[in-house]
Amino acid sequence: MNIDIIAPNWLGDAVMSLPALAALRARHPDAALHVYARRGVAPVYELTQLGLRVSPLPEPPSLRVGRASGDVMAIFPNSFYSALVGMALRGKRRSGYARDRRSWLLQQAIAPPGANEIRSHESNYYLELLRRSGLVERLPEGEQPVMLYPPAAIVAGWRERFAGAPLVAVHVGATFGTAKRWLPERFAAIAAQCVARGWQVAFIGGKGERELAEQVRVQGGGGGVNLAGETNLTELIGLLAASSALVANDSGPMHLAAAVGTPVVALFGSTNHRETYPLAEHGRMRLLRVEGVACSPCKLRDCPIDHRCMTRLEVATVWQALQDMLESAHD
Repeated sequence: MNIDIIAPNWLGDAVMSLPALAALRARHPDAALHVYARRGVAPVYELTQLGLRVSPLPEPPSLRVGRASGDVMAIFPNSFYSALVGMALRGKRRSGYARDRRSWLLQQAIAPPGANEIRSHESNYYLELLRRSGLVERLPEGEQPVMLYPPAAIVAGWRERFAGAPLVAVHVGATFGTAKRWLPERFAAIAAQCVARGWQVAFIGGKGERELAEQVRVQGGGGGVNLAGETNLTELIGLLAASSALVANDSGPMHLAAAVGTPVVALFGSTNHRETYPLAEHGRMRLLRVEGVACSPCKLRDCPIDHRCMTRLEVATVWQALQDMLESAHD
């Protein structure tokens, strides 16, 4: 059986879909697994060791695509557009969740799992789609990371550039909205303490986050280097692999760091940590959130009140977690 997959569109979701592809590979070791992904997430699939063929998808609303060659197709996104893409690819036995009024575009319109039907982490949502469509027999026991392997030359280049003291990557942004972001001045305080400790700091992110990253860098005393918007995704993954740790909001880079084995200090507020925590190797993640905030997780783009889920997360707490992480990583 040869299988086509339409990948999720968001970076974090792409990483969280990898356990489903690992389960597919384990169940169908000789199958051709062909992933169709937008260019913004395609390297996530190219840098696995799952033997995936990856083809780029155009940006919406374009439907200029080739023709799929698999025996079945699994459509991971919930959108109407992704089902149209599957139809444009002439995918056979198209399976997807019955969401966004698109059931008539699917041969297998699968009922989404209800509350408490599966384990809460988002990776199980993709795995359950495969199980309900008959492509895998069962969900694996527990959540397991699937590693990414950036080109050795890229990782070596970053290590040469940042040779010497530990390198702490910092991601101050979050694409979904401001509600997910810890306060810029507190990121600045962490960066300043890193520099005072003799550590190197690299601010990362996309082009749209460069101004915010520079604001934080300057506010933290001007130390470190602002690389936001200066790397493509493969280069960013290589940089994270060369880093000693990452401090980040719930974001795509948080998931990428976990997938290359880099220790992560993950800051959660408006999003559900049980659903989207990074799939890190044992001992390589500190998840920080404020307990007792009744409105968290709200999953809103912007906080309509006082952002208490993030304002109550203190610099001292994050700094201690980062120190502990770096010390344990070098034991």
